[in-house]
Amino acid sequence: MSLLWLILYSKGNPLLFLLVNIWYNLIGDFMSEEYEYSFKVNDITPFIDYCVNNGYKLIDQYDQVRTLYKNGGKVMARMTKNIFPDKEIEILDFKDDNLSDKSLKIRRESKQLIIDDENRDFVYSLFEILDLKEAKKLIRKRYIYGLYGVTFELDMYKEPPMNVLAFEGDKDATDKTYFELKDMIEKYAIKE
Repeated sequence: MSLLWLILYSKGNPLLFLLVNIWYNLIGDFMSEEYEYSFKVNDITPFIDYCVNNGYKLIDQYDQVRTLYKNGGKVMARMTKNIFPDKEIEILDFKDDNLSDKSLKIRRESKQLIIDDENRDFVYSLFEILDLKEAKKLIRKRYIYGLYGVTFELDMYKEPPMNVLAFEGDKDATDKTYFELKDMIEKYAIKE
């Protein structure tokens, strides 16, 4: 990471400069770009059936509690607890905070940091110094299917109650999947 980039990202704030430098050294080059289609739907079952019937492999399924932290800026923090039958994993990451109504979202997202007892205080101090406040809590059951560079995330939310179809990956493969599913998406999508 260049010194110039650190200075620009920290906007001249020496404390933020130090935190960004520490964060970078903890997880390396920390931004990637996500290419994702996302839709609120009245039922995810037809999309699970699509995945199963088209050779997509069930990669994982688990309960999830995600808390979003915001400060009115362009980036939000996400603290996510994935709950499996035999373990729980807690993760911190950051993502562009551009909650739009568009079905195609292209956003930057950081790499993930596994939260444990040794770094939990650091995470909360980071929230404090960046003035990140709890903004929303999401509770859901997540099903993840994947094939040929496309990953489906099918979510049944308990809080707030809703269903979400999302798929992401390589631009060409993801666009191809969108056009294959376009009629089914239109049939099940919730119009707001």
